[in-house]
Amino acid sequence: MEKLIKRPYGVIVAGVGGQGAITLAQLILGAAWKSGYFVHQAEVHGMSQRGGSVNAHILFDTKEVSSPVVMQGSGDLLIGMEPLETLRYLYLLGKNACVVSSVVPIKNMEEYPDMGKVISELETVSGITLVDVDKHSKMLKNNKAGNMILLGIASKHLPVRNDIWETVICERFKKKGKEIVHKNLEAFEFGKRLA
Repeated sequence: MEKLIKRPYGVIVAGVGGQGAITLAQLILGAAWKSGYFVHQAEVHGMSQRGGSVNAHILFDTKEVSSPVVMQGSGDLLIGMEPLETLRYLYLLGKNACVVSSVVPIKNMEEYPDMGKVISELETVSGITLVDVDKHSKMLKNNKAGNMILLGIASKHLPVRNDIWETVICERFKKKGKEIVHKNLEAFEFGKRLA
């Protein structure tokens, strides 16, 4: 059942360069648009080509959206593709927001913080779902399944029907062939079941 929103709904996708944060954001943008919402997206690439921080904001509503930027304390959903990046963008979330975060680090700096401390900090966040995307990807025999697993989990918090998700995923990956479309749909459905 499609959820109704009563105000602009803000989503943040956070990761590091090369993880596919922008692709994930574009899938959300497409799904929101096909659901009949007014939608805007903004992205910050930073030092993405060197593995630096990358984030995208998607804002949608039942009426015209004036800005694509999720303001501090107003976000509804954060999808963290990397645990440290999840921590970095928590300040954007509002009360009762949801977080879906990978626990698999991308150690792109010499002094990456202790993972035990990072996970402990994430575990204190209300409304968080922590996901070992590497473990689940191995179960699916698809080492690129992580992002779609996260999206499948996050879809439970987004006001988009399942048939629209399927359409958007098929359209996005059809140029890569039927097998890639199938693998992405399979990972998305797996994530939905995990939620």
